[in-house]
Amino acid sequence: MITRNDLFKGTAVIMLSLLLSVTPSIELYGMHHGNRNGAPGNAAADLNVDEAEISKIPVRPDFDWSRVDELFSEWDKPGSPGAVLGVIHNGELIYQKGYGEANLDYNIPITHETVFYIGSVSKQFAAACIAIMADKGLIGLDDDIREYIPEMPDYGEPILIRHLVHHTSGVRDLYSVLNFAELNVANVLSLDEKLEAISSQSDLNFAPGEEYLYSNSGYTLMTVLVERVTGKTLREFSHEHIFEPLGMHNTHFHDNRTQVVKNRALSYQRRGEDFIVSYLMNFEGVGPGGLYTTIGDMLKWDRNFYDNSLHHSPNFNSIMYERGVLNNGDTLDYAFGIRFGDHRGVKTVGHGGSFMGFRADYLRFPEQEFSVVIFSNLGSISPGGISTRIADLYLEDLFSGKLEKYQGTYVNPDHDTMCKVVKDGGDLRMIRPVSPSGRMTHRGEGVFSLGGWVLEFYNNDGGEVEGFMVNTGRARNVRYIRE
Repeated sequence: MITRNDLFKGTAVIMLSLLLSVTPSIELYGMHHGNRNGAPGNAAADLNVDEAEISKIPVRPDFDWSRVDELFSEWDKPGSPGAVLGVIHNGELIYQKGYGEANLDYNIPITHETVFYIGSVSKQFAAACIAIMADKGLIGLDDDIREYIPEMPDYGEPILIRHLVHHTSGVRDLYSVLNFAELNVANVLSLDEKLEAISSQSDLNFAPGEEYLYSNSGYTLMTVLVERVTGKTLREFSHEHIFEPLGMHNTHFHDNRTQVVKNRALSYQRRGEDFIVSYLMNFEGVGPGGLYTTIGDMLKWDRNFYDNSLHHSPNFNSIMYERGVLNNGDTLDYAFGIRFGDHRGVKTVGHGGSFMGFRADYLRFPEQEFSVVIFSNLGSISPGGISTRIADLYLEDLFSGKLEKYQGTYVNPDHDTMCKVVKDGGDLRMIRPVSPSGRMTHRGEGVFSLGGWVLEFYNNDGGEVEGFMVNTGRARNVRYIRE
């Protein structure tokens, strides 16, 4: 048996600074922050930010932005697709830059004016239309969708509008359904054809409200709903009620494949050492995706979360923050096209997007009024990982303070062994003579992973860290107590 005195005998510990590991989750239209399975959230992520809650962080005029540029260096050259970055702090774009090219045919560089397709980041704008309609009393979030879309089968239990918003409807995903119907997503498909494919399903994945399962069908049905209730397309309604009032003049839902879009980026994939075009000219799907926008317009959208300028919808932000609730009472981390989470103990709201060769990520730290927006036109770029690394750099003092409370020596009373948790730069490291040992990956408030271990720290009655529980899969609730 290893004793506490033997633990560090002869053990040399070399402290290494490691890069953050990136584990992107990519699906058609879906790449998200926070709990990627839509599992019940926690109170730490329950945001309704007001001025009293905002923790202002100082502007860093001497911040070395070359450290950020290095994250894009692989693509920041002629002949390569790339990305555009916008960093927002206190309602201002404190940094914006393009890396690589928007169009390889003509060597057109990416700039802050380049218009990008943003995949599932579009969902919050479709959900915003539903929020506005509900605020105006045009619909009720608890309305049965068959009141407006009678083509949908009667599944015994009603599918409510809020089920569509929160991915709890049980409706099978549109793009899987199209495959069953032997229809190619690259075809020119009308909204009616998509509705027919969805409504042809005789069964659901589960009863409405029983589970969370990300479904593009829900947001397609929301598009139908907007049109039938208002008499306007999603594009028209969003322009009138969101983009025009906010001055987002370079943003639109792209429902006309023949439209010329000035400054538009094409998207690409790698093939060996070369790049190939990955762009579907015939695609007109809006709702689950379909939005084109710029970094400058996203600044205006970002500002609206702190000071609602949509005066025709006074309850807009509170509705947007409404998270889904399952039939058993569990609250999800998914709200109106946005996902609650946290990064290193700091609350976040975010969503990502992935379609064709486009990748996008919009990550907000609402209590600090800090956001990172990245749009890219190369399928191998993972903007979600890069956005958190940018936050790690700019907010490093904030994160450093969040980690200090976990430092200490912890004892396993069953075996009289101990380990140390130390802060190493912007990370925590565990020091043990055997595996697992090394950098701990933050997974949520008080939760970290290390190798096959999941560690969940707990507090005493005074709010101080008392210890942690380890779950290794086959061994659960193994306790380590802080000395």
